[in-house]
Amino acid sequence: MVTVLQEDWVQSHRKERALDGHKRSFGHVWVIAGSEGTLGASILCSRAALRSGCGLVTAIIPKEGLIPLLANSPELMYQINEGKSMLENLPWQEENSAIVFGPGVGLSESSAEELHYLLEHVKTPMVIDADGLTLLAQHPEWYALLGESHILTPHLGELSRLVGKTVDAESALEEAKKFVQHYPVQLVVKGKNSHVFTSDGKVCMNSTGNDGMATAGSGDVLAGIIAALVAQSYPPSLAACLGVYYHGLAGDLYTSTYSKSSLVAGDLIEMLKQIDV
Repeated sequence: MVTVLQEDWVQSHRKERALDGHKRSFGHVWVIAGSEGTLGASILCSRAALRSGCGLVTAIIPKEGLIPLLANSPELMYQINEGKSMLENLPWQEENSAIVFGPGVGLSESSAEELHYLLEHVKTPMVIDADGLTLLAQHPEWYALLGESHILTPHLGELSRLVGKTVDAESALEEAKKFVQHYPVQLVVKGKNSHVFTSDGKVCMNSTGNDGMATAGSGDVLAGIIAALVAQSYPPSLAACLGVYYHGLAGDLYTSTYSKSSLVAGDLIEMLKQIDV
């Protein structure tokens, strides 16, 4: 049975914000993203997390990304990425937190070491996206480290790499089911009517979104939204479902006023202002 993610379902599963909440009770998102030439991935993902209700966002970025990051969003905190040794000293044990790993990090040995360290030693829920998925697919022996706290967000090309065979829109859903049966993750297969395959065997199909969202950086925004929801104490499976719905709704709100062809990823973040995430 496939559950369709619609407004009534979302309203029945969302939580009201605590009137006595503070920035730490609303959660902390750590964004490990960006490298030379792809620093925008970190900025988009981090800004999307901030706009999705979490209290704190720390971007872990290359040194050259500091000025553009703060110029775009002075609300963000940051750590300069110095590799795995730096990750070993961060407070991963704190409550109400989530990690995004992968957008624009590149495929270097250093990035691979960081991902392996996080999978092996850090229990904080983590969204793995983009280059993070490619690194994971290059090391299938790491799949055994995956669990319910991991949210994977592949498009069809990334899913093909994960499962080791070429998939299309028709075969992707069956391959995604098999993957989740072997590895109990939350799997978001992005595309028209994105599907979420949860670790407990449920399948949800999104009803929002449009083809204007097929633009660079859109997935970075989705990763930030999902992580922000996890940091606000939503279970990873529910955060994935709500995240894809809100992401698509932001795209629909934009195209209800403007053209599909003009939509860029930053517009999705701006539309989050209109959504009570």
